Amino acid sequence: MPSPFVKSTDQLPLVTDAGRKFLGLEHTKSPELAHRVQSVFQYLNENLGFPDTAAGRENQEMFNLFTRTVYPEILIDLADLLYVQHERPAVFLNLEHIHINLRKTRAVLSQPPQQVDEKFSFLFRELVSLIKEDQILYNDPAWVTLLSESYSFYLFQTGNFPWDNPMEQVPRNLKTPLLDVATGLAGFRLIHDWPRDFPVLTLADNMPFIIKGLVHFVKLSGKENIEVLNVDFPDGPIRKPYGYILANKFLHHLQRTERRQFLRWATEALEPGGSLLIMDTDLESQILKRARNPEYRNKLTRGYIETLVEVEEKFCEALIQDVREIGFNVSRFDFHEYEDETDAYSQLPGDTLSIKFVGLEITATTGLNER
Repeated sequence: MPSPFVKSTDQLPLVTDAGRKFLGLEHTKSPELAHRVQSVFQYLNENLGFPDTAAGRENQEMFNLFTRTVYPEILIDLADLLYVQHERPAVFLNLEHIHINLRKTRAVLSQPPQQVDEKFSFLFRELVSLIKEDQILYNDPAWVTLLSESYSFYLFQTGNFPWDNPMEQVPRNLKTPLLDVATGLAGFRLIHDWPRDFPVLTLADNMPFIIKGLVHFVKLSGKENIEVLNVDFPDGPIRKPYGYILANKFLHHLQRTERRQFLRWATEALEPGGSLLIMDTDLESQILKRARNPEYRNKLTRGYIETLVEVEEKFCEALIQDVREIGFNVSRFDFHEYEDETDAYSQLPGDTLSIKFVGLEITATTGLNER
């Protein structure tokens, strides 16, 4: 099925005068975020449009009804689906908020409300798909900066961090620098919670969206004991010896040879007696296995399964074996099986899926006489 959008501005414009009113953004508690929403759609208007056909005109009308009634957090939904769906799989349009805005603006609908909802969801989903497939647009520095800094601003303003709290792994009496590897969205929470009198926190990732967002968030926080590095592991630079390295839900992304290479790198990056703190699961592999069943697969959030990676059999057993063989001293090893019924990965809210996986936590230290 062809996209309803065209990568051209020579036919029908993406945003018309009617859509450019953004009535849903009026009286918002976050004028800056509302301004960023307008900037995003203006940017898209300079790159995309609709075909000059009957279907194109109908889609243009519906899309501009959508832009008239969007809510400020639409930027967060867009960014989640484009860049971090791996961490935020279940993201949907807030149709309830759109309904409120439709009533406020006294919009006259040409179709039944349910059909309008379906059309809005379809157009938004197709817009995300087009951007993902267009590598020039997807990777455009101006576009990435606009979305990442909007994401950062939203989190700074609201403190709405929907992820596990990585500070729970950080020693309360920390005396030495700490590195969080492939920090992802959890980096925002770490910046927010990091005490100003703690040693330096280094956040490392290799995704421009994450890097730009974290750098912006550090600036907003005003904290001077946090740095952000753009690093491709397992070949990351050693900027300083670290007392601790966090590796949360990262090592399963590496093939075993790369994982062992990373572990060897960690022994060099840690100071003598330093600790590598690992938290990981084989969740992705288990979901991929279950998704061989078409009925299960079709219930998963669209686009999520493409973000998953295969994990080798007995990943957890192999990981603890590798940690020990590389030369770490394992002081803590917790290994548990989990089973849950959840809609966190489902296309339809409330449509639960059975999830069964293994999770582990490892605390491993380097020898005191290694240097």
